[in-house]
Amino acid sequence: MAPATFYFQIRLARHLLLCATAIFAAGPLFSEQAQTNGRTAKSASSDPAKRAPQAQSGPTAATQAPANRQQLERLAKVADKVLDQIQAEENDLYLRLNYFEKPERLDPGSFGSKDEIAPWRGMLEQLKQQNDKVAERYANVAKDLDAAFKSAGANHVVAAAVKKVILDGFPWDHIEKKRQLIADFIEEHGNLLTFYEKNWGSWVKGADPGKPEFTSTSASNIYKRLRDQIVSTGDQIQKEYKSMSE
Repeated sequence: MAPATFYFQIRLARHLLLCATAIFAAGPLFSEQAQTNGRTAKSASSDPAKRAPQAQSGPTAATQAPANRQQLERLAKVADKVLDQIQAEENDLYLRLNYFEKPERLDPGSFGSKDEIAPWRGMLEQLKQQNDKVAERYANVAKDLDAAFKSAGANHVVAAAVKKVILDGFPWDHIEKKRQLIADFIEEHGNLLTFYEKNWGSWVKGADPGKPEFTSTSASNIYKRLRDQIVSTGDQIQKEYKSMSE
C-alpha cells in the first residue's frame, strides 16, 4: 500500500492553487471598488479646492490593489491551516486502515492465541472512531473556515468567495462513498473476528500461504465469503482514494 500521506495530499495542494486563483480573480473587484469610491468622492463637490484634499486623503486603486492582494494571500494561508487539519485526520485514517488491509489480517493462522483477537477488536473500534472523526471534519469545514476567516479579520465578501472556491473543489461524492465503504469494511472485519472466535481451532495451515483449510465445509464457505467481501471492499476504498487525488 502507498504511504498514508500520498493520496489526499495532492487534492489539498490543488485547493491552495484554487485559493490563489480566487485571489487574483478578486483583485479587479477591489480595484473597481476603489475606483468607485474615488468617483464618489469626486462627485461630492464641484469645487476644485475641495476635491483636491479628498483625492490626496484616500488610497488610489494602484495603492489599494497590493494591500488587497496581501490580505487575500493571508486568507489563503488561514484556509491552509484548516485544510491541514483535514489532511492530518485523513492520514491517520489511512494509516489505521492500512493495518487491516495487510494479508495476515485475513489469515487466522497469524493469531498466536484466541486472546489476541480482542486487541484487534479494539483497533477496529479506533478505526471506526477515526472514520467518524474525518466525516465530522468534512461536515464542519465550512464553519471552521468561517471562524478562521473571522479571527483573521477578513472582509466578509472576500471570505465568502474564497470559501466557496475551496468547498467547490472538494470531491464530495467520493468523500462520502469512501466513508461508507470504510464503515462497511469495519463491519466486515468485525464479522471475520467473530468467526475466528466462534470457530477457533477449526483450521489448519493450508498448502498456500495465508489460505487456511477448515475441518468443515460450512466453516470454509463462511470464511471464503467473509474474506472475499473484505478484499472487494478494500479494493473499492482504494479506488475512491485514487479518485480523490485526481
